Amino acid sequence: MATKQVEVAAAEPTDVTFAVEPDQISPGEYTHAVAVGESSSPESTGNVAVLTPPTFVLADTTENATIVRGTNASIRANLTNVGAYRGVQTVRIAVDADQNGQYSDAETLNESVHSLAGGQSQMSTATVRTADLEPGRYQYRVATENTTTTGTLHVQQPATFRVQNTTAPANVTRGETANVSAVVENVGDVDGIDNVTLRSNSMNTTYSRTVSLAANETTTVSIDVNTTNLSRGTHNHSLGTADDIDTVSMTVQDSHFEVSDLAGPNVLYVGDTAVFFADVTNTGETTGTQSIQHRIDSDDDDRPEAYGVDRNVTLAPGESTRVRFEVEYTVTDSTDYPVEPLSLQTYVYGIYSKDARASTAMSVKPSWAKDGGSSGSDGSTSVSDGDRASLDEITQDKYGRYYNEVSGETKRQIEEIHERQPFADSLAAVEVRTREEIARQEYGADVKAGEKFNFTGLEIETQQKVEADFDAQFQTDSGDRIESWDELANDTYGKSYENLTDSRQADIRTTYQDQFE
Repeated sequence: MATKQVEVAAAEPTDVTFAVEPDQISPGEYTHAVAVGESSSPESTGNVAVLTPPTFVLADTTENATIVRGTNASIRANLTNVGAYRGVQTVRIAVDADQNGQYSDAETLNESVHSLAGGQSQMSTATVRTADLEPGRYQYRVATENTTTTGTLHVQQPATFRVQNTTAPANVTRGETANVSAVVENVGDVDGIDNVTLRSNSMNTTYSRTVSLAANETTTVSIDVNTTNLSRGTHNHSLGTADDIDTVSMTVQDSHFEVSDLAGPNVLYVGDTAVFFADVTNTGETTGTQSIQHRIDSDDDDRPEAYGVDRNVTLAPGESTRVRFEVEYTVTDSTDYPVEPLSLQTYVYGIYSKDARASTAMSVKPSWAKDGGSSGSDGSTSVSDGDRASLDEITQDKYGRYYNEVSGETKRQIEEIHERQPFADSLAAVEVRTREEIARQEYGADVKAGEKFNFTGLEIETQQKVEADFDAQFQTDSGDRIESWDELANDTYGKSYENLTDSRQADIRTTYQDQFE
């Protein structure tokens, strides 16, 4: 009840106002009355409705605050106007991504303005991209002008498979099965499935196992490796998952048959039995058996072919034996001989194992040529040990023909050998190779016997190697032959080639090349 003292003049009306503060009255329906004097009855009555102003209630309705990293999370809040009439409210949702206890503008994910009538509700939503967050717990906040609610977002580590303690046998014999194993642990916060894969640069095949692990669970994964197709030596094998990899080395042991000290006739006279020898040594780690073959280049490609002359040899590690082949050749096709007929020319031959070879050349001559020289049984020809041979003698020794019977290209190369005599100690004419033969046999030059040989078409480094090998066959150097860029650079400028200017290097290359023109 409110009372007000009013002074009123005779016959004059006066307005009287009563005011009620908001905190003095609750919302609702009220009846009011006005009375004059202390004892008079009310002279005026009425009704008044007091309305509730817009009042907003905020509720966190986030359904899943625990989420695996990489999966987007959704923060949700419901805003309700519990007042009697419409009002406007701004809702801000933020995540403390740097975990410093504060919410910066950069950490605000969503800001939305809502206009709600009395009793109306509306949802506010923000998406959290957890791929940008490290696993852990993050506080989030939903706030309006006058109310705030907070919660915790738990970002879990996905299933993450780590590989450790990978083991394999240090040594395994080729052909055996080797077991490679490792401990695999799921260091994530949730269950998961992953493939554990074995790889090696030495294999075209990969091996995989599917592994399912709960969080923090471990298991041992073992994979068998077939070593049949692995070469002798050390191989690295890795066991890996999508997230991790661990590597282990394993040495595959096998026999390895080296061939050395090849011996045979430099000149073979038709009708004689050719006897060939070579030492075969097992330099590997295991006992092995191999077919040791005698091969001869019957198609003039400088690559001796097998023709059924072989012998099985079994050797323990470190053991050696000397193999011997006796072969009868003929120049006519006859069933009396075990091999194809040979022409009167020079042949590359060798003794081969699966792993290595030793090869050289021999010249086939008619039987009547024995009378003009030695039979070849002592491993020499009629021209060696410093003697000078004629063009015909060199051509006969190397190709079984006379000088005027060979091609112009072959003549040119024979002339070069003839000019460079005498031969180095212990070399016979048949053993002295032309630059073309050295380039083909030692460095794989793509040129067939008898074709025009473009020496300057080889790479410079190969030219230098061929030239050095060619010069080594003679007792004297070539006189004014320049062996390398370095030799010419030192003679001309007193410096190594690499220390010259670009222009001087160009001059050196040109001068070096001119000697072959």
